[in-house]
Amino acid sequence: MQTLSVLLVEDEPGDAELIRYSLKFSGGQHTVEWVQSLGELRAQLDTAKAPFDVILLDLNLPDASGLETVSRCKAMAPDTPVVVLTGHDDMDFSLKTLEAGAQDYLIKNRLEADALLRAMRYAMERHQLEHRLQQSEELMMAAIEGGDLGVWEWNLKTNACHNSERVLKTCGFSTEDGDLPVSADEWMQRIHPDDMAAFNKALKQHLRGETKRYQNEFRFRHKQGHWIWLFASGHVVSWDREGHPERMVGIQQEITERKAMEQQLRDLAMHDPLTGLLNRRSFMNAMDREYGRVRRHKGYQAGVLMLDIDRFKHVNDTYGHAVGDDILKAFAHVIADHLRENDVFGRLGGEEFAILLPDTDLDGSGYVAEKVRTAIEAMRVEGAGQTIAITTSVGVDRLLAEDERPDGALARADAALYHAKQNGRNRVSHYDKDVKAATGTSTP
Repeated sequence: MQTLSVLLVEDEPGDAELIRYSLKFSGGQHTVEWVQSLGELRAQLDTAKAPFDVILLDLNLPDASGLETVSRCKAMAPDTPVVVLTGHDDMDFSLKTLEAGAQDYLIKNRLEADALLRAMRYAMERHQLEHRLQQSEELMMAAIEGGDLGVWEWNLKTNACHNSERVLKTCGFSTEDGDLPVSADEWMQRIHPDDMAAFNKALKQHLRGETKRYQNEFRFRHKQGHWIWLFASGHVVSWDREGHPERMVGIQQEITERKAMEQQLRDLAMHDPLTGLLNRRSFMNAMDREYGRVRRHKGYQAGVLMLDIDRFKHVNDTYGHAVGDDILKAFAHVIADHLRENDVFGRLGGEEFAILLPDTDLDGSGYVAEKVRTAIEAMRVEGAGQTIAITTSVGVDRLLAEDERPDGALARADAALYHAKQNGRNRVSHYDKDVKAATGTSTP
């Protein structure tokens, strides 16, 4: 495992010690330098013999607070990924820290060794992708300014389209090809159907004089049949006597690699990097949308399952974190295979998972929960020279229109999960049938 060089900016000695303790037991010999203010951070950066791999940044310091802390830290260390440590369990505020320049954030009262290490590695990967994306965009602008791009010319009266050799080569054609598209319509027929609306809108806005320049990004069917991403920019250079556009010229560049990096960044923002499942933020967004349906449509039901791996800490302690990661990935894969396409499966943290079952009543949710439990009980993972069996406990409840927020369903499903744990594990518990009966409470 890679040893990380960590710079911790935290003014509370107790919190700093907790973080250092967590890193000590995260599976690697990480080095941690601790400072208590942005002033000390600057001094540490100035005297460091080598750059740090990641900065863990508390938002409230003696000489800065809130989002200002992030922006000032990024100004001092623009080339170092930052993970914000915040006491705000507020999604909107946390997203603002990302907009201010941080690569990830963690809630202080949920700090665990695995989550902390995962956040740091995620921040480093995201920072690297952002840097590569920025470099790609800078190269694109330099190419545009230098004119080292494919050039096209379109006669709007005859519909004839002339393309430079660079444009033709990018699209897989040559001037000798018998099937070489000649008219603009023939070229446009190769644009992906899902991108045609945006393409036509940008073009019409420019031809009507609403924009100074036509610009658009779209997928284009290469001569060999696969799709590539193109960036096209141009403008009208001549008009007829009636003032109608007559001729356009422009440039074109392939941006397939940049689009792939953008997609990677989106995936990193939405998914857990280990299992590929939705992360907590994305899962809660799906819960919000389904909660809206429950409130709008009388009689519509949606089930919620909370589940985790029984005695997972013992698994990690016995077989090591690498095997533990393999088990988490296998756990996610097996469960995903037993869900419908429209079911939503997410990893909320550690070995804690949740499933949202749209258009599903309590009986249906219980059926899915038992199917998942049985599948995990039958699952086997090879690791550390042994065949390892695990089990899962599942808590079941549903979204209620009376809830103030969709979190209420998760809380009830979590209470049912706890009941399953307390009653032997490897079982399914329902909030209505089990937890209410045990506590004498009623569903809100």
